[in-house]
Amino acid sequence: MGRGLLLTVLAALALPASALAWGGTYPTGDSLGTSIRIEVSDAYPVDQTLPQKWAAFFGTLVHGSELSSLTLRLAPMDDVARTCGSQALACYDPSSSTIVTSPEDELDEPPAQEVVTHEYGHHIANHRSDAPWTAEDWGTKRWATYEHICSRALAGTASPGNEGGDYRRNPGEAFAEAYRVLNLTQEGATSIGWDIVDRSFYPDAKALSLLEQDIVSPWTGPTTTHAPNARVLRVATPLDGAFTARLRAPDTAKLRLVLHAGSRIVARGFRSVSYDVCGARTLTLRVLGGAHVRYTVDVSKP
Repeated sequence: MGRGLLLTVLAALALPASALAWGGTYPTGDSLGTSIRIEVSDAYPVDQTLPQKWAAFFGTLVHGSELSSLTLRLAPMDDVARTCGSQALACYDPSSSTIVTSPEDELDEPPAQEVVTHEYGHHIANHRSDAPWTAEDWGTKRWATYEHICSRALAGTASPGNEGGDYRRNPGEAFAEAYRVLNLTQEGATSIGWDIVDRSFYPDAKALSLLEQDIVSPWTGPTTTHAPNARVLRVATPLDGAFTARLRAPDTAKLRLVLHAGSRIVARGFRSVSYDVCGARTLTLRVLGGAHVRYTVDVSKP
């Protein structure tokens, strides 16, 4: 975040071993009793109040159990730039759940705590599912559905995973920025900057509420229902994601499935149909043929 660009996904976030001279595990003071690993550069004199202050800060952010897997590395900005890239104020490595940042505010840049809050948004997404998509690139399930990330990606107005020329339309970065806004809003802030991603992603109150739900009550996977001998099923699909319907019937049964989104047929099959829900809030499934056959339709939806 800052300097016009934020590089967040790197193959490795490796500061020289000698640079990380001290640190340990520090309690965050949250209601879960969470502690996190903090490593501090030898450029800073040993002073346990520095990492403890940062641990306590993380405890104040909206979070879940994913906080316990975080590692924070504190280093001077020159070291951060060498690790994260010359244009970055901080970065996050999803492979090791590590944030690298400077503990100090930089002149004419957002406060260090806001920079780190954005990066922690990536940490949350890294520990959530938005199957069949990757939450780190698309955002979390409820937020991404509400923000129409799937349909925007199809239309070319969102670029999931783009850390280069189309960075401003990257919904993974928009999610991390929305997470920053959520925390600032809960602190009572009324003037909140929004500079690094497109303004069309700026979250309204509903988006922030759904984002918070994705943190404290994460979507964990599809739900499955069973409908015996149903000829027409109207299925509410409040979330975008993978829809599947399967027939359980005798092998000799001449049955077929037809799936509609509105007036459009979006999938056909003899034993199963699959469809990625992308904006459709209701689907209609029809079972054709086999007038005297007993069967069950298993429906899996996000």
